Amino acid sequence: MLTSRIFNNIDETIYYAKKNNYYGIEWYLNQLRLPINPEKADQFFKKLDHYPEMYFTFHFPTTDVEIGHCNKEYANISLQYLKIYIDFLSPWLKADKRKTIFTLHVGANSIPMKYLSWRRTKESLKVLGDYIFNANGLLCLENLKMGWTAQPEKLIELAEYAGINITFDSGHAASSPLVRNNIFSLVDYLNKIKSLVRYVHFYDYETLKEGYHVPPGKWENISSIWKKILTLKDIKGITIELTKVNELEWTYQLINNHFIKAKNGKNNQKNTHA
Repeated sequence: MLTSRIFNNIDETIYYAKKNNYYGIEWYLNQLRLPINPEKADQFFKKLDHYPEMYFTFHFPTTDVEIGHCNKEYANISLQYLKIYIDFLSPWLKADKRKTIFTLHVGANSIPMKYLSWRRTKESLKVLGDYIFNANGLLCLENLKMGWTAQPEKLIELAEYAGINITFDSGHAASSPLVRNNIFSLVDYLNKIKSLVRYVHFYDYETLKEGYHVPPGKWENISSIWKKILTLKDIKGITIELTKVNELEWTYQLINNHFIKAKNGKNNQKNTHA
């Protein structure tokens, strides 16, 4: 899958994804706003319904929303704001045969943890998770490169308390202190949370200061974690979360070339034993 962050509008995103054989699109709501006008919302739904073979997911806004904020008013407003998105999407969600995935950040934009409330985060996650589930969706909490969700044990505790699942972001995990400091490997990180992972963001790593998603320079940079991801039986999609077309395509071809080589290798083995 690809992220809509690369493109300027809905039509361009769908056209590119379809033309280049992507499985689906993750709509990133930081830049894409859903219209409150029901007629315009219906136009959006019709565009999605025109491609029933494609899978669509949604990434909640991250810039100005924090459901676990220590300021109760900010947290509650954030929670209600995200519920509005679900209300807008409700007609489409209920008609969809698959539970649509919604990815959420807690502690986004590297906000210091002193501005968050652990108790309020847990409770808000539970409320939002239930709200989305009842609308025929599935909430997934994403691991970030710092803060509570960068720690597998705390990430699991939040997800299990709320009854939700996890979006595994390979680049965030690679840039977390636990992996950077070699406390354990990227594969070990995924192993600790794999039972709750239902969705994946994939790229090499995220820069610490700028928050830039970096594509892999070569296959060896991502081979171990890619192979591990493919063993997960319950994931619904893998989004190559890169924001430049050339970097997206480089990574997509790197993955495709790996599959071609693997397939040719199996064919050669069969010929050898024929």
